[in-house]
Amino acid sequence: MEFIDFDEIFNRKIAQMIEKHASEKTEEEWEDYIAEAYQKFGDTYIKKIDNTPRGYFAAMSDAELYAMLKEYLQRDLPVSDFLCEESERRGVSEELLSLLDEKEEHIVHYAINLIGSASGALPKYAKMLGSSDYDEHVKDALSDVLKERADDVVEEILPLVKTKNRPYALEILSRLKQKDERAFEALLSAFKEGENIPLYAGYLASYGDVRALPVLMEEIEREDVKFVAFQELKYAIEALGGEYTKDRDFSEDPEYQAIKAASAGADIFGGKNESKV
Repeated sequence: MEFIDFDEIFNRKIAQMIEKHASEKTEEEWEDYIAEAYQKFGDTYIKKIDNTPRGYFAAMSDAELYAMLKEYLQRDLPVSDFLCEESERRGVSEELLSLLDEKEEHIVHYAINLIGSASGALPKYAKMLGSSDYDEHVKDALSDVLKERADDVVEEILPLVKTKNRPYALEILSRLKQKDERAFEALLSAFKEGENIPLYAGYLASYGDVRALPVLMEEIEREDVKFVAFQELKYAIEALGGEYTKDRDFSEDPEYQAIKAASAGADIFGGKNESKV
């Protein structure tokens, strides 16, 4: 089907109207008018296509619809709202999922945003997360979606714990609502390795298993614990129902000094303007 930029047609007509009648409405009134006019435009007959904008997209096959979407993106144009409405009405199809296999990152990102957390896409997302074909930007987007549906992909995500995609897998597993012993052991093991204490303390807090408390308490008691790690450990302990009240002095800690300098000496302890917490 012929590519038609409906937004350009609409914007041109609106610009002409505003030029003639600008003083008749306030800025806010024009905004409301334009939004309402755009919706009406979707159902306006256009002789050139012998259809309305909404009808134009509705008449397309799935293959045609998503070929058109790709063309919008490749032309660096905003995708028509009427195309997106039609896509949402149809749900997840094989043609829509095929956009996730595109080489152009911006098309893959757009497809993820359009598909969202639809159940039919979750296995594909998990497979993409474990693939070397996608960079960290795409995997960050995938992780953001998958961690909201962690319980539905636990079996697909657990094997990734033993790969270079482990950080993504652990973040997703930390969001499980239905607890899984394999996930807890993976999170606890990562924390015990000590490579990124603040991050993995946060994951244990998010997972919510009180059995992590003794390990967190042991770590926070270390004399060499750094300021940022201490803060995250304290938060995790409290999130799991524990408490840590011992005063600690971080005045010589470079992390504390850097944070204090960045805040121009402001109170960074929520009431204590000092280095003891």
